[in-house]
Amino acid sequence: MTEKRLLALLGFLLGLAAAVLILIRALDFGRNPTFDLDFVLRHIVALVFAVAILLGSVLIYRAKYSAGGFVNLVLGVVGVFLAGIGTDAAALAIISGILGIVSAESIR
Repeated sequence: MTEKRLLALLGFLLGLAAAVLILIRALDFGRNPTFDLDFVLRHIVALVFAVAILLGSVLIYRAKYSAGGFVNLVLGVVGVFLAGIGTDAAALAIISGILGIVSAESIR
């Protein structure tokens, strides 16, 4: 396995972990006494972010390294500033994006 594929695989796995963490947070309704529009919108935004990060990770895995890395990097940076995403998952998405971009530029 070349170093390019190894970095891409690691980026894919970190992006997958970020998407799973966001999905867990988005689908955790718990014992919320107020089920209002703000609650629903925060969960829908988190769900869209999780799916987008998952698609960026799949792009990294399917040899579109720089495109998938850029998607995960941008979504991770935006996710840091959104309240419903979580900084741990956003940090994993940023690292996944960096690994995707670096794997595009690595030696063959």
